[in-house]
Amino acid sequence: MKISGIDANLLIALNALLTERNVTRAAARLGVGQPALSHSLARLRDHFKDPLLIQRGRELHLSDKALRLVEPVAVAAAAFTNVFEERPGLDLHSARRFVLAAADLFSLRFVPEIERTLRREAPGVTLEVRPLADRSTELILSEGVDLAFGVFDDVPPTLNQQNLFQDPFVCVVRADHPQVGAGLSLRAFAQLPHLDVAPAPKARPGLRIDRMLAAKGMGRRVEIRVAYFLLAARILESSDRVLTMTRVFADELTKAARLRIVKCPLPIPPLSFSQIWLRRQDDDPMHRWLRETCARVCTTGISDPRVAPSSPTVRVSSRRRTRS
Repeated sequence: MKISGIDANLLIALNALLTERNVTRAAARLGVGQPALSHSLARLRDHFKDPLLIQRGRELHLSDKALRLVEPVAVAAAAFTNVFEERPGLDLHSARRFVLAAADLFSLRFVPEIERTLRREAPGVTLEVRPLADRSTELILSEGVDLAFGVFDDVPPTLNQQNLFQDPFVCVVRADHPQVGAGLSLRAFAQLPHLDVAPAPKARPGLRIDRMLAAKGMGRRVEIRVAYFLLAARILESSDRVLTMTRVFADELTKAARLRIVKCPLPIPPLSFSQIWLRRQDDDPMHRWLRETCARVCTTGISDPRVAPSSPTVRVSSRRRTRS
């Protein structure tokens, strides 16, 4: 391939398209019109001799070629931005300590790569990782927490939020579950004993499930509720219970115990995972670099086409709500 006719704007456009998997959202992310980005997509398709984004029903999915491009393009785009975007006061070798807060499976899935990136690019930075200590969105960021990761229904105007990805629901059972075959019917789902994971105090993780079942005149029996997903994995491995959770983190559970994933019989809307931080930290160069690094790791580290990156950073001005 010749690159003499390729300008740097195409790299930035490609990164936005691969991240958003949506032309309209990618255009909004870059602050350009949709026709302009559609033109860039056409040039990229011609250059790679590949459709990159494929229409399936009402959604766009990445081609096999595009999936292979996600990580190298994100790295190249970040390097280009670091070279040409002025960031006064950014010193990646200075000593700085950051505190992250997340549930155990989120930390297991993403923090090792975040730590490797920091060790490679910002050797002066040290990390502390804490659990989500409170259900209140504002209180999660108390006591020195710089970034929190999870599902947040709404945030107060003192905080900023960046959506990272949307994760669909699945069911997890032990590998040799005697009552669950290749699939799981709604009736069998309701009749099986359930396990719920509540990673923060007063969280109600099964509320969506209970409401949807109640609308159908059905219910379920939750036999045990725990605070840790890895503990749930061990319990599931030696019982006939079922756990309903999202796909990315269900994959992590199958690595920790003899479990398998089946399709959830309830059409539960996917969860949108995001990172939140105090708005007063917006202009802190090191904090901004950390946010961008974490967002890059979380969005480029997922190759499953069923899991879609979400919209870019938004400011939310609304009354205080709580984390689901």
